[in-house]
Amino acid sequence: MLRSMRILAATLVLCSLGLLVSGSAGAVPKPPPKFWGVSRCEHVLLGVYGYASPVVPAGYGLPTGDGHSSFHPDRAICVGSGGPHDCRWTSGHRFRLYSQFTVFARSPGGGVVRSWTLATRAGPGLSPVRHHYGNHGWPPDFYMSRVKLLATDATPERFHSIVAPLAARVARQENATGCTGGS
Repeated sequence: MLRSMRILAATLVLCSLGLLVSGSAGAVPKPPPKFWGVSRCEHVLLGVYGYASPVVPAGYGLPTGDGHSSFHPDRAICVGSGGPHDCRWTSGHRFRLYSQFTVFARSPGGGVVRSWTLATRAGPGLSPVRHHYGNHGWPPDFYMSRVKLLATDATPERFHSIVAPLAARVARQENATGCTGGS
């Protein structure tokens, strides 16, 4: 009886491990969350796509919108935008989370300042962005549209003087729309 119990237990353990391994081998990567905080937006842009990022393969960055070039920011400011349908509160209404941002970023090469719309969900006019080459089953990290060139030869100080009033205006507009989403 004891021997058959041990054999049964060993069989269950081996079967469980086999299911675990086979389940993880074909697993599709989990999509990123649909609502981000401002700090997550900036962290993804700088930590994954940034100029000094160890994650991005050389030569691959954020699209410039012309279909041929890419860039790696060394500075980024994300401002939640899009209105009430793109906004949620965390539990206890402590922080707002967004599914759409207006982004301002600077590339160190040439001091190029750009703005664009970043969305965490697919939508009309939005292009998927992945730091993985090709699709290979990976969901997009986020979506982009409306990349605009704001300035060139901008120092970090000039970047902030250009972007500060623009970011403040977007933030005022967003605050006026309210955030009625549930937690």
